[in-house]
Amino acid sequence: MKWYTFIQKYFGFFFAAAMALGLIFPGVFIPVKDRVMLILGSVMTLTFLTLDFRDLLHNLKRFHVLGLVLLVSKGILPFLFYLAAGPLGPDISLAVLLLCLTPFAAVSPTLTKILGGDAEFVLVNQVLQTLLAPLYMPFLLLLFAGTEIELDVPGMMKSLVLLIIVPLAASALIKPVFRRTVEYGKKYFGALNIILISTLLTGLLASASAPIRENPADALYTGVWVIALGVFLPVVSWLIFFFLDEKKRAGLSIAGLYMNIGLTAVIAAGFFSREVLLFILLFELPANIFPFVMGKLGPFRKL
Repeated sequence: MKWYTFIQKYFGFFFAAAMALGLIFPGVFIPVKDRVMLILGSVMTLTFLTLDFRDLLHNLKRFHVLGLVLLVSKGILPFLFYLAAGPLGPDISLAVLLLCLTPFAAVSPTLTKILGGDAEFVLVNQVLQTLLAPLYMPFLLLLFAGTEIELDVPGMMKSLVLLIIVPLAASALIKPVFRRTVEYGKKYFGALNIILISTLLTGLLASASAPIRENPADALYTGVWVIALGVFLPVVSWLIFFFLDEKKRAGLSIAGLYMNIGLTAVIAAGFFSREVLLFILLFELPANIFPFVMGKLGPFRKL
């Protein structure tokens, strides 16, 4: 088995090991947190380099399907989960809303492909959500929770543009100049993204280590609801997209759970409370472990 195939097949072990290292040895890995923007930018750039914009434009012709998926996954579901989390307090409900509004992760098409879902469909939705995130995330946060937060909309939009539009522009410059190199390297990009995400996880979990150690009871309480959200998100995604075929539903279940949490962590750290950030960081646990488990369960075994 080639090294890049091995990494993609056993991605769950890499993610779990990275999270454990970050929590156990925070002093070693906390400096990674200062490179979050760079690592995320690299992941986004690699993802955009794999895109065939002709295929993307072809798929965008089915905009009624993509628009409906966007409306449901990043409009209706976030609002419903936000309402459901309301009794748990403003910090948890805001964290749930922020997470649910987060676009699919750059590596979610790779995970979808590994687990047998429709990776191309997820990729098109991921790109669409990512490009629109600087617009819809601040707007929907204000619409749904404007009475509870004072949001720096221009600052948030600037951060999102730096994390999304800059990598897109970089990939657009790199691809025509190094076309042969990019085409040759595409088979490695999925594994490289998993390595980059694993590196990112060590820093993010290292930054969560201190609040967990200082208030273990609060962290445990938050962790219970983090796990609950991790269970319900893919289940609800599978059920609510009943009108799509199984491979597309599977892809949306995986991507709906494996969101761009690094992006959200940067936004949470800059614009929300420490409690919201802790919830976001703890969500790394189900988001990075559950997809591996999902591949062994239920409808995914038939794909």
